[in-house]
Amino acid sequence: MSYFRIVVALVVAVTALGAFMGQAWGQAGGGDIELLSSGATGEFPEGIRFDADVRSSAEIEEIAVRFRIGQRTVGAYEYLEADESGGGASVRASVFYRTNTAARYIAPGTIITYNFEIEDVNGNRLDTEPAEFIYHDGRYEWDEVSNGIVTVSYHGPVSFRAQDVLDAIVETLGIMGPLLGAGVDEPIRVTMYNNWPEMREALPPSSAVSRRQLVTEGQAHSAEGVLLVLGGAARARGIAAHEVTHILVHRAGEGVLGNVPSWLNEGLAEYGNLQPGESYDNALEFAIRTDNLLPITAMAAQPGNPQDVIIFYGQARSIVRFMVEEYGEEKMRELMVTMKSGKSARTAVPLVYGVTLIELENLWRDKLGVAHRQAPDEASALPTPLPTPKLELFSLDSLRDKGNAEATAVPAPAPAATLPTVTPEPVAAAVSTATATPAPAARAERPAATASNAGAAAERQQEFEPRGSGACGAPVGGSAGAVEMSSVAILAGVAWLWARRRRG
Repeated sequence: MSYFRIVVALVVAVTALGAFMGQAWGQAGGGDIELLSSGATGEFPEGIRFDADVRSSAEIEEIAVRFRIGQRTVGAYEYLEADESGGGASVRASVFYRTNTAARYIAPGTIITYNFEIEDVNGNRLDTEPAEFIYHDGRYEWDEVSNGIVTVSYHGPVSFRAQDVLDAIVETLGIMGPLLGAGVDEPIRVTMYNNWPEMREALPPSSAVSRRQLVTEGQAHSAEGVLLVLGGAARARGIAAHEVTHILVHRAGEGVLGNVPSWLNEGLAEYGNLQPGESYDNALEFAIRTDNLLPITAMAAQPGNPQDVIIFYGQARSIVRFMVEEYGEEKMRELMVTMKSGKSARTAVPLVYGVTLIELENLWRDKLGVAHRQAPDEASALPTPLPTPKLELFSLDSLRDKGNAEATAVPAPAPAATLPTVTPEPVAAAVSTATATPAPAARAERPAATASNAGAAAERQQEFEPRGSGACGAPVGGSAGAVEMSSVAILAGVAWLWARRRRG
């Protein structure tokens, strides 16, 4: 046999062996498990139902579904429960994944990618191919316009308005993508509502007060690559541009270890707004005239006062414009890359711009012709300790004899200093975008003119600011009652004496 024929024979043998081994591995991996049918059904806003109908010669031990929500980097995993069984080898199972809480909310229009993992008692396992479905708001029948990357879902005879929103987003991607160094090739899905009552029911669960006070015209769910837009708003193009910029900021500057502070995130979103209004500029001018500028770069979150929110947006847009115009687009891209690596703004800004956050803010204030914000006094910014009442030994009998005559009174907390109300000139309603995971109002800072040490506290906590969902907006806050430690100490003393008396 010639050398050539020997080589050909060996190649054929190796190929056949490989095919046989591949077939054997496939049988060992999946056995004869057969997926008869499967699917995912959206029941917005309550949740998603996953179903699987499986058959096998051996008893099915478990069926699980692994799914990815939008473009999140971390997936979810749920086990299905049997609905019907045909002797253990034939199983119909399902699981309902709830989305009707703030923590598990999924925005309508989100792409859900899922697959099933099925295992029998013999250890055979079948992993199905990934499938996709869109978690739509089931109240309406949706149509779409798309350019291949951006898709806008709408309902009703408003295709022209949906196309306008699509065009605004595509234009913004072309402007803000290069400025931020953000990728613009991943899909972006938009759900457009025609009026506020429609959109209100699609937003994340929040307090009734916030929904009465704020009309949400747009909301970005950056990690999922999803936008909600109020198409009936007068400035729908600007809203769409603002919200899609949040997605670009997330892609360019937010990583596993850190996030972009709200003042920079919202400032960039307003910088990218194709239809800016005058309300934020008017609020900024008013704050300058009344000496009520906020310590903007010390604020990791938005203020809780709705009047301060308008000033916050005006300041954020102004300082971002200053950063781009004075230092150039390359520096902004470098800042995003540095923050993406896990560094906070407090660390990244000096590395990129050569100045601290407060120095950057004061350079911006120089441009406006206003007074500098003074560096906070760290010592005076610390909480003032309250003396703990001295505890003396006493008996329960003496306490009973004396009654309440000599009981130590617990002082009531001193009333908080009343901040002056900031009332801007009449302006158009601010574009308010509610956040999916609100930041506590306790983290919000007040104007520098009325809270001299607010900047120090905000700067210290900025390093540890928790990551949000990526949705922009004014947080809904509350306050927790303080624990009076002097009363705790008295109760502890009484308990100790009682225990001592029992042992005696």
